[in-house]
Amino acid sequence: MKKNIIFRLAKKEFFGYINNVLAYTVIVPFLLLSIFIYTRTAMVGGEANLRAYFELLPWFLLLLAPAISMKLLTDEYKSHTFELLFAHPISELEIILGKFLGALVFYIGILFTTIGLPLTIIIYSHPDIGQIAGQYIGALFIGATFISIGIAASAYVKNAISSFLLSASMGFVLIIIGLDFVTQMLPFPFSQIASELSVLTHGNNIARGLLDIRDVFYFLTITGFFITTAIIKLSERRTSESALEKRKLQLSLVLITAIGIILNVILSFYPIRLDLTQARLFTLSAGTKQTIKSLPDIVNITVYKSHELPAQMQIIAREITDLMKDYEKLSNNIKVKIIYPEDNPEDERDAQTAGIQKVQFNSVGSGKFEVQSGVLGVVIRFGDKTESIPFISDPSDLEYQLTRRIRKITGEKEQVIGIIQSGYSQQQILNEILNTQYQVKTIAEGEKPSVKDLSALIAIDDGNSESSASAGLKEYLAQGGKALILTNGVSIDQRSLSAQKNSSAMLSTFKDYGVTINSDLVYDLQLSEVLSFNGQGGQRYLARYPYWLRALPAAKNFPPLATVKSISLGWPSSLSLTAKSGIMQKKLLITGSNAGRVENNFDISPQGTSALTPNDKDVLLAVLIEKDDTRFVVVGSASMVDDQFLTNNRDNVAFVSNIIDYLAVDKDLASIPSKSVGRAIFEFKSPNDIIFVQYGNLLIPPLIVVIFAVLYLRKRRSLTRRIYVK
Repeated sequence: MKKNIIFRLAKKEFFGYINNVLAYTVIVPFLLLSIFIYTRTAMVGGEANLRAYFELLPWFLLLLAPAISMKLLTDEYKSHTFELLFAHPISELEIILGKFLGALVFYIGILFTTIGLPLTIIIYSHPDIGQIAGQYIGALFIGATFISIGIAASAYVKNAISSFLLSASMGFVLIIIGLDFVTQMLPFPFSQIASELSVLTHGNNIARGLLDIRDVFYFLTITGFFITTAIIKLSERRTSESALEKRKLQLSLVLITAIGIILNVILSFYPIRLDLTQARLFTLSAGTKQTIKSLPDIVNITVYKSHELPAQMQIIAREITDLMKDYEKLSNNIKVKIIYPEDNPEDERDAQTAGIQKVQFNSVGSGKFEVQSGVLGVVIRFGDKTESIPFISDPSDLEYQLTRRIRKITGEKEQVIGIIQSGYSQQQILNEILNTQYQVKTIAEGEKPSVKDLSALIAIDDGNSESSASAGLKEYLAQGGKALILTNGVSIDQRSLSAQKNSSAMLSTFKDYGVTINSDLVYDLQLSEVLSFNGQGGQRYLARYPYWLRALPAAKNFPPLATVKSISLGWPSSLSLTAKSGIMQKKLLITGSNAGRVENNFDISPQGTSALTPNDKDVLLAVLIEKDDTRFVVVGSASMVDDQFLTNNRDNVAFVSNIIDYLAVDKDLASIPSKSVGRAIFEFKSPNDIIFVQYGNLLIPPLIVVIFAVLYLRKRRSLTRRIYVK
């Protein structure tokens, strides 16, 4: 195999695309359609990530990749130029690899024309660069796979249109084979095999920012398989006279397939992964490593999972298994067992006793919808103590949940978190979060919290009822207590959408530490939530509601905020800081620059927000105070821990969990950060920024491609008309 020949052929194919007007008629519609769909989704939701774009990309590649590859070999058949190629010392392998690399480089050029999307997100947000890199790597692998399919189709079909249709059909099969409506029709283990054969399964893993060697080998195996089939077809005229050569090529195809399968099986036991994310989302934290390595005795972890699970849950099951292997590597005191409850009635009873829940999902069989059930949960046992995670629907925060429970059952003394609540809001999810590691104690009205009894305290005051907790809280902090204080400067009546200033003594409790909670309402005209409202005639409509805003992290180097991108707050109040000797004050949450404050005449109805104007500066919403042993965080919003906010924004869960751990855990014991993927949002400073991002990304890349095509092709045409004289 001669590399220089391969590169020359690749160069010829690449410029064959560039010199043909057909290539540009493929690129421009692809850019217009894909970017239009993405920007429309991204601008409405306000989330600054490329996940939506790369979820659509495989479906666009069903048409784009066949369009790129359909003429790679059919044109050679049509123009009878294979005889010319074979007249030179060029092998079939060199021909196929050269054409494949030429098409792949052209595809990379198409991907490069979308560079405006990540640049926009980087400029107007704080995304995870590693995750974006993973998304482009995944797009490259998927594109290479589809192009190899196109080459194989082009080798076996001598008509370009037929090659296009065959390639698109095979690519379609590789996509849908891993979707739930296909896998749920198949019995185990064929359902799992089908899921593993899907490009979506492996592409989505890489797109999360996790480069798993199994996913890499999958794409290399599929690509190698189709390239080899194209070589076998191209070699027919030579191998027809040599049975030995034919067997060699067939053996190479079998070996490529077998090696790919064997390596994937071996690596399932010894996974090799590269974490590309900035926050190290897929790497065990220092707190987990410290906890596992210092275990006093054996901890048994049992994973209960069903054979019959939807494709997406099969992926989650693989991630759970990988994480368990990481835990086992840290200490011999971790013993992991994987059990399929349906194989043994006794195991099924044990799972139910431990709290593992069966979940139901739809399947399609015999031409009708059916309901199946399955389990996917974890039980942790230490001596006679047991903790369980009943069902795992999202593995991104599994390390946090697992290690917290291990700490809870292996700790010598159970830590207690006290809660003082004044108001009517519901915090069921907050209690569930705390119960994974701590014992929760409700502090009754008039009861004074004690530093000796509590590891940390949470005080929630929405201003809707009189509270006498401020005196006890002040005394608790003076004794070196740790607390998270959530309080509003304005009391809100959600039924009438009216508000009035909060007269609670809680607002002035922290003046000795330089913190004042102002009796105002903070709004943000840009970084706000989209809510549903009742209009005239009972019709509902969607609109931005500035008093439900998205607060941004102000302390980039503060560990509890490492994965937090934006926090949802309802009707927050601002904080004011006054410097005090010996007291450390750290700003934690602020608004965007299109924010402001209302201090009187609180009209919080949707119609009343039309008169709001930005003050062109950020507003402080949360602060950390440290003085000697005293540590506490003040947030100007009691609604942050309401069930609706914790349900709708995982960043709220991560923030509350991380802050409580930071306050409650001893400083010599590393905390376990919640690794929920943060919701990065666009931080536009003016409406013009939105217009530029939306229409700039939609129009500029196609326009650049069109201008380049016109100038380049015109130049080539002028060169062909030039008369050269000796």
